[in-house]
Amino acid sequence: MGKPNAAEDGIGPMDRGRHRYAKGDYEGALAAFTEAVDCSTQHLLLNALDARAATYEKLGDLQPALRDAKKMIDAMPKLSKGYLRCGKVLRLLQKPELALRIYDRGLTKIKIGADDDRTKLQLVYNQLRKAQTPGKSFDPLEYLPLELAEIVCLNLSMRDRIVCLSVTHSWKRLLESSHKLWTTLDTTHVRKVISQKSLTIHFRRSKWTLDRALLSFKSVDAHRLAYITKHCKMLKELHIYGRGMIGDSLTSALPDAKSLETLYVSQNTEMALGAVQSALKYCKASLVTVTVLKIVGPRGGFLAGKWPEMGSIKAIHLESDGESVLDIHGLAASTPAATSITLSSWGNLPNLVDCTVWTNLEHLDLSNTQLRRLPKLPTTLRSLNLSNNIQLHVGLDHDAPADLPLLETFNCEGTFITADVLKVLTMPAIANGKLKSLLIGGRLADAHPGPAAEEYPASEDLEELSLNTMQINDARALQILELYPKLRKLDVSGTRVTGVAVRTFVNWGITSLNLDECIDVSSDAVDWARNKGVEVEFNFNRKDSRKSFWSSSFAQRFA
Repeated sequence: MGKPNAAEDGIGPMDRGRHRYAKGDYEGALAAFTEAVDCSTQHLLLNALDARAATYEKLGDLQPALRDAKKMIDAMPKLSKGYLRCGKVLRLLQKPELALRIYDRGLTKIKIGADDDRTKLQLVYNQLRKAQTPGKSFDPLEYLPLELAEIVCLNLSMRDRIVCLSVTHSWKRLLESSHKLWTTLDTTHVRKVISQKSLTIHFRRSKWTLDRALLSFKSVDAHRLAYITKHCKMLKELHIYGRGMIGDSLTSALPDAKSLETLYVSQNTEMALGAVQSALKYCKASLVTVTVLKIVGPRGGFLAGKWPEMGSIKAIHLESDGESVLDIHGLAASTPAATSITLSSWGNLPNLVDCTVWTNLEHLDLSNTQLRRLPKLPTTLRSLNLSNNIQLHVGLDHDAPADLPLLETFNCEGTFITADVLKVLTMPAIANGKLKSLLIGGRLADAHPGPAAEEYPASEDLEELSLNTMQINDARALQILELYPKLRKLDVSGTRVTGVAVRTFVNWGITSLNLDECIDVSSDAVDWARNKGVEVEFNFNRKDSRKSFWSSSFAQRFA
C-alpha cells in the first residue's frame, strides 16, 4: 500500500503522506512521511517529523513517535511544535509528570510571541497541571490568556514586578518573557545604591529597549546615571527624585542621552540655574518637555548664562525659590516653538514681560512671579494663570489688555486686576463661546462693588467659577450666579454664603461645590447637597478662619 497510485502522480512525499493519512492508509502514510524526513531540512523537516510521529501514534507505535518528537525539539528548540508532540506522546505513554516537565521546558525556552503555538503550549500545560493536582487552588495568572496576563503585569508597579519574580518559577518565566514589562526603570523605592549588575539584568530583560527611567538619589550615583544613559540608547524620559542638590552628576551623563525627550526634576531636588541651562544644552536637539521644580540661582539682578537654542521644546515648567532671577526674554527667544510655559515663583522679572515671541503659545502660567504690569500676550493663548501676583495693579489707565479670542481658562486670583480689565480681557473669548473656567477669587480690588453685571463678565458658556475669599453673601452670590446659566463647578470657599445659597446652587445645576471655610454653612446643608449627587468640599476646622481673613483683607484694601 506504500506504492504511489495514479491519483498521487506528480505530488511530493508530504502531500502523498497527507493523502494516505486522510484515507486511513497509515502504513502508506508512514512510508511517504519517512521519505519526506529523509529529503527535508529546517521547517520542512519539523513538519515531516511531526506528521510521521502522528502516524506512529495512529499505529500504536509510541516509542518511534517519541523519538521523532525529541528530534523535533533538537532541530528547533525555540518552536513549540516539538514540545507539544513530545508531551502528547508522553501522556499516551501514561507519563504525565514527564509531559509536564517537557511543557515547562518549552515555555521556558520559547518567548511570548515567538510562534503561534506557544499559547496552545501554555494551555495544555495548565490543563495537565490542573488534572494532576485536583482540589488544590491554582494560580490565576497561569490560566489567563498570555495577552491578559501581560496586561495584568503591566499594571503592577516596578517594585511589585520585581517581587513577583520570586513568587514561582512560572511567574518568573512569564515576567521575563515580555520585554515590555522592563522598558521602565523605577528605583524610587530603592534605599541604597543599586548595583551595576542589577542594572544590566534589567536592561537585558528589556532587550535593551528601556525608554523611561525614574531615579532617586539614594539608588543611583553619578557613575550609575552615566551607565544608564550610555547603555540605554532609546531612553526618552528621565525623572529625578530625592532630597538634595543635583548638578554635575546629571549634566555629565546627559551627553549620551541622544534620544531624551522628557526631563523631570522633582520639587525636593534642588538644581542651580546654570546647571539647568547646561543640561538643556546637551539635549537641546531632542528635548520636548522640561520640568524643574526647585531652581536656585543668582540673585540681586545678576543673570545666569545664556539659554541654548531649543527649537524642539514644546513645554517648559521652571519653578524657583522665589528670589532667583530669570532671563525670561532670553528663554523666550531660545524656545520659539513652545506651546506651554509655566514659570512660577520667580523674582525680579522685567517691568514689562513680553511673551509674544511665543507665537504658538497656548498655556501660560506666571503665577507668583512678582509681576507689576500685565504681560504682553500672544493671541493664541487658551489658558492664562496670573494668580498670586499681589503687586499686579492693572487698570485700563495702565495697560491695554491683549485680545485673547481663544482663551478657555483665566486665573487672576490674588491680584489687583480691576473689574474693567477683567471684562476687556475675557470678552473676546466669551463672544466666541470659548471661556469655560474663570478663577477670580481673592482679588483685592473693588472694595465697594456695584451691580454684579458691572463687576463680572457675563457668559452663556462658563462652566467653572471661583469666587473664593471674596466679600460676598447669599444675595451677591445669587446675583453672580445668574450671569452664568451653564455653570457646573463653583468655589465659594471663605465667603459669607449660607445653606440658603447652597440649596439654590444645587437647584441651579451645580455639580461640584467648594464650601471650605464657609462658617455660616451647616453640615445639614452639606449633607443635603451630597445626597443630591453634588461633589462638596467642606472642612470643619474653621472656627476663626474667616475673621482672620476679613480683617487682613480690609486692612490691605483700605491701608
